Amino acid sequence: MEIEILKWVDEVFHGQIWLNYIMKYITYLGEFGAGAIITAVVLLIIPKTRRAGLAVAFALVFDVLIVNVILKLSVNRPRPWTEFTEIESFYESCGVRLPTDSSFPSGHTAACFCVAAVLLFRYKLKALPALIVAFLVAISRIYLCVHYPTDVLGGMIIGTLCGVAGHFVARAVEKFLNDRKKKRTEEIS
Repeated sequence: MEIEILKWVDEVFHGQIWLNYIMKYITYLGEFGAGAIITAVVLLIIPKTRRAGLAVAFALVFDVLIVNVILKLSVNRPRPWTEFTEIESFYESCGVRLPTDSSFPSGHTAACFCVAAVLLFRYKLKALPALIVAFLVAISRIYLCVHYPTDVLGGMIIGTLCGVAGHFVARAVEKFLNDRKKKRTEEIS
């Protein structure tokens, strides 16, 4: 069933050269988690956003462990092109980089949703651009036929859960450090 969705995407959309390139560049926003890592670093550097940066950093650690260390290795799902070999000409014409790791879950999608979840907790509607980017990256992974739809759905769910976990772990660390600082201040007084 899922391969039929990808074949439909190929048949209906891949003739639009301009859209192919847009989707290719959108997917780069999630490449190697670089956008998520850069977001965490920028947030950590700016004093006003440092707490959000800490939450994103924790969330990304959870994300890498769950997605790359546990799930991709244990599920080991083949990529769509192993079943849908006709797609190879699209990859060549568009210059899409073909990942060599397991298909489930989508790491690009998980990393983007991880960041979006943390930012939604911290900044509410101001985080809407991050959520839009996460959805666009998710769509691009299906559009480019480098993931099955359930790989992307799994990435969305796992990334969101890692973002929520990162948020709460960062809050717990902040509370611990503040309590410790308060206790030291009381001891000095």
